[in-house]
Amino acid sequence: MADKAGSEPSGIAGEKYDGISDIFSHLELNDDELNDVVIEPEVAKEYKKTARWLAIGKVMTSRSFSAEALFEKMNSVWNLARDLVCCEAGEKLCTFQMHWLAGWKKVIHQGPWTFPGWGLLVEGYDGLSDPEEFVFGGMHVWAQIQWIPELYRKQEVVDELSRRVGKVKEVQMLPRLFFEGNYVRIRLGIDVTKPMPRFVSLAFPEGRKMLPLKYEKVLFFCKRCRLIGHNHEECGDGVWEEKQL
Repeated sequence: MADKAGSEPSGIAGEKYDGISDIFSHLELNDDELNDVVIEPEVAKEYKKTARWLAIGKVMTSRSFSAEALFEKMNSVWNLARDLVCCEAGEKLCTFQMHWLAGWKKVIHQGPWTFPGWGLLVEGYDGLSDPEEFVFGGMHVWAQIQWIPELYRKQEVVDELSRRVGKVKEVQMLPRLFFEGNYVRIRLGIDVTKPMPRFVSLAFPEGRKMLPLKYEKVLFFCKRCRLIGHNHEECGDGVWEEKQL
């Protein structure tokens, strides 16, 4: 790194710099304040190697919580060979620095993760973009489509049913039955800004059937609006009849 007075950053950093310049355009900045600390391209390249194993997380809750408790819990749950480096990054946001590919893949691709029952979104992060503006793609969950008629329990039919729920990652036509019932098991990405579906509809020549969806490792979500992050007693005024849930 080097000091360089009067330099003009480019790219994303330049855009942010311009924004700051606009905000403080009415101020008279002195030379010391304009004396940039410059990160040379070779140094930035080395920093980016470390950022390969960086992730950003968001706790889906309207409640306050202890960031220290979150970090301690996830270190225990993930149980990586080396402890995470965890930092708060904004409202309900944090970053997790892993140290190698195996740990990063576990954190990013397994789950769903919860704390303590709220959904925890985790995705890869470049370490440069504004955490508050980061757009999460969703949460990966395991779900069961139950009671598909045996005649129509075919891969292509299940694929179409699964797409009605979310972005499909994996389909298990003959899963090991850890839970009671007759079901196929699907892993998919769900949009946490939309209500979680309770059924998928299957129409066939003999009729139509509403197939229940059951989510494994159930997240803390509202029975009324079906959004993640609060329960029905925190939705609206919290007073609902059983038939409304």
